Amino acid sequence: MSEISFTSAIRPVSLRDFSSAVTKIGSKHSVNYPWTINESIKAQAAYTTNICDCTMLGISDGENVLMMHICPTVEQNHNLFSLKQFIARHINLKNTNLEGMLIGSKMNKKSQEIYEKLSNLLQNFKIPYSELKIGKDPIKTAYSSQTDEWIVSSPYIDKLIKKGTEPLSVLNSTFEKVKIADTDEVV
Repeated sequence: MSEISFTSAIRPVSLRDFSSAVTKIGSKHSVNYPWTINESIKAQAAYTTNICDCTMLGISDGENVLMMHICPTVEQNHNLFSLKQFIARHINLKNTNLEGMLIGSKMNKKSQEIYEKLSNLLQNFKIPYSELKIGKDPIKTAYSSQTDEWIVSSPYIDKLIKKGTEPLSVLNSTFEKVKIADTDEVV
């Protein structure tokens, strides 16, 4: 994937900064309940909140992001064929600038199943991606193609930022698994 010419930033932010950022994005670009593929958003910027046992999948092409917030308690969300077809219809899979982000899940069977299906789809599509898996509390995230930046926030992240904790340490303290793709950087 040496064709990729940009690097996405991953930034933990305070709850206040998150609120300010999503106000600029606007509520029409928010992925909301009931968290199926039908609520997914493709736009220059998007956000979602309350990622607990759900999995957020974001795929950026440098101009837009496809953001999905997939709830494991909804049976239709476990249909691998539907997930694959939905992504293929909304993303040009031949674009060499694609980058992905996975956030969420909990340590239960249904939650892990969704997360693993989405992770496997990214691998099968050969999309490099970063992971922030199993957070300590409900996670909020947003992406802006203008800045090519993912922001993540939660009450726990907010506390760590107020203590002056470095960004990578914030992520490592908040999530059980942090994997940063070569195409991304924590800032």
